[in-house]
Amino acid sequence: MARAKRSAGVKTGRGAKLVRGTGKSQFLYQQVSAFLRKDIEEGRLQPGDMLPSMDDLATQFNINKATVMQAIAELSAAGLVYTVAARGTFVAEPDPERKAGRAKRPLAIGWISTITDGGNTGRYHTEMMDHVRLALHQRGHHLLVFCSDNIAPGVFSKMVLEARLDGAIFVGPAQMDPIRKLLSTGLPSVVIDDRVRGRKAASIVVDNEMGGYLAVQHLVSLGHRRIALVTGPREWKVTRDRLDGALAAAREAGISAEALEIIEGDFTSRGGYAAVRKMLAGRTRPTGIFFFNDEMASGALQALYVLSNLKVPEDVSFVGFDDIAWASLTHPPLTTIHVEKELMGRTAVEQLIQSIEDRDRVPIVTVIPPRLAVRNSTAPARA
Repeated sequence: MARAKRSAGVKTGRGAKLVRGTGKSQFLYQQVSAFLRKDIEEGRLQPGDMLPSMDDLATQFNINKATVMQAIAELSAAGLVYTVAARGTFVAEPDPERKAGRAKRPLAIGWISTITDGGNTGRYHTEMMDHVRLALHQRGHHLLVFCSDNIAPGVFSKMVLEARLDGAIFVGPAQMDPIRKLLSTGLPSVVIDDRVRGRKAASIVVDNEMGGYLAVQHLVSLGHRRIALVTGPREWKVTRDRLDGALAAAREAGISAEALEIIEGDFTSRGGYAAVRKMLAGRTRPTGIFFFNDEMASGALQALYVLSNLKVPEDVSFVGFDDIAWASLTHPPLTTIHVEKELMGRTAVEQLIQSIEDRDRVPIVTVIPPRLAVRNSTAPARA
């Protein structure tokens, strides 16, 4: 039976005094790390125990929280502690290799993207990459970034293989040449935003069909009947799934697919701008628009301001998808489909490390449900 975890009441660094001033042999964070390491190694802090909070440690050692964070990061890199978001930092189970004096080497993990736009990575994937990098850093591992933009598939694959990665996280449609070639090498892998068939790689995907359904259902609930959809590239599965969900919600409301205005976009702000320009030139105007990502919605907001006197949401309601960081900072703040990017990044890292440690592990598909985040860009349709 597992031993119950002790709480943050466990005392650490008893009688510890930091050496300050120019004559000290170690930085303050290194001294704090050494005191906590000693408590762990001598059993005063045992596996599963929660460390005192950063505030408590800062008060105990009379230092700032940034110094405490550096100390915790050093212990985490050594595999002595781990942090659970919104809960705290805990003592890790003993590592047999570390006890034997053989510390595990840091892993080199590749972030391999095939969907950059002229060398620019969209905010959705930038935020996801930041969460992956943080999760790896907390385990003492490193992230190397590779983008296939304007590089021949064969050259790109050779470049990645020469980096001698321990594992890779692929971002983009799995059928694209660079990803397909690299997956065939047997490199331990996780694919984000697509499912992989016939390859030994785990997948982390959003329930895009549910997200598309929630977006159009929200517009319908506000009385919108003239609805436009600005999609992504038609050959991408993420586009087809979001479209299927949107069509299902419209059909449920008695709106036929033919009654919807569907414009193919490209997931960039330029694509959103162009879509609105096209709508303004049309004979009829939708009262509600679902953009298949937030970046297109941002470009559309700009186009509406520059090219017309229409206002959001008084004249037309906007819904986006992804809930990137600045979706709440647009004018007006954007109603969108929230995607748990932190959870996806953390799950991708956990799945990948398990695959590296156990090459016989059966890969799984993890589906992350989205939710509707209602802000000020949607309102009831005018009569």
